[in-house]
Amino acid sequence: MRLFICNILILLFCFQSFNAYAFDFDAKPVPSPEKWTGILGEYVKEDIKIIIREDGGSLHAIVNPNGQKSDITLAETSPDHFSYYDIDVVFSRDQMGQGSMLKMGDDTFHRIHIEPRDGQSFKVEMKNGLAPLLEAALNATPPVQKGDFREPDLVDITTVLDNVKLDIRYATTNNFLSVATYSQAKSFLQRPAVLALNEANKKLNKLGYGILVHDAYRPWYVTKIFWDATEGPERDFVANPQSGSKHNMGSAIDLTLYELNSGEVVKMVGTYDEMSDRSYPDYMGGTSLERWHRDLLRTIMEAEGFKVVSNEWWHFDHKDWQKYPILNKRFGELDR
Repeated sequence: MRLFICNILILLFCFQSFNAYAFDFDAKPVPSPEKWTGILGEYVKEDIKIIIREDGGSLHAIVNPNGQKSDITLAETSPDHFSYYDIDVVFSRDQMGQGSMLKMGDDTFHRIHIEPRDGQSFKVEMKNGLAPLLEAALNATPPVQKGDFREPDLVDITTVLDNVKLDIRYATTNNFLSVATYSQAKSFLQRPAVLALNEANKKLNKLGYGILVHDAYRPWYVTKIFWDATEGPERDFVANPQSGSKHNMGSAIDLTLYELNSGEVVKMVGTYDEMSDRSYPDYMGGTSLERWHRDLLRTIMEAEGFKVVSNEWWHFDHKDWQKYPILNKRFGELDR
């Protein structure tokens, strides 16, 4: 085994153990030093992965995050130079100031950009454009459901919540398909879900935050477009139209936070609709403040009867979702 790995294992066995991040309302972290922003991320060499993150004002390396993970605290000795006991840790940057390489002892790890670059939304390429997918989706029939369902009662979220903002990405080109699939920038939920969301919003408002909605009710035909436009691992982040989405039932919402005082959107560990590991609610990367905000949103929402999806920190399903049928009404029909 390489010298670096041997040293790390010995030191960790003697001095450290990994502790999961625990949310605390009263322990809001201070922002991470800007000088580290560019080097935060994932680095790999062969089958070894390292996540570089900020935690409690220190730079940390999470070794083997998908297995028996270990948390290493790095001591800064000079810009982009750190140490872990007698092991030198040095970062190299590209022309944009982003970390490109990490050298630990005699081992070199290369940066992998699982995140979108330059502030762009995550993108999926549609080989033949939207038109054929839209035609196929509009001509398709939603799955037949059995059982007794409640009568749908979709409510415009903006008519109930105070301080709510909308950024309905699918009504714009700023989304993973780069085309608009919604005819209107609207947000609807079933009434019980809206009332529960309102309670969560009140709590967040008291803490200085407002809710920013990216998506709520989604017609079934749009779910089919998303499925047909993606393939492989990308489909882990979209619903199979054969079973439908909880968005189709008006019982799911995609949202984030913004600061009431400044109006600025709160930065989370990953970006909305990002099809990468950073979207998992328990992803360990990023900064302490980003993880704290992500966990704050989850804590408040789940206390009001919502549950976060396992691979999307922004997506919450209301507990009553099974009581409603799959819907395929366009937004224009809901306004009538």
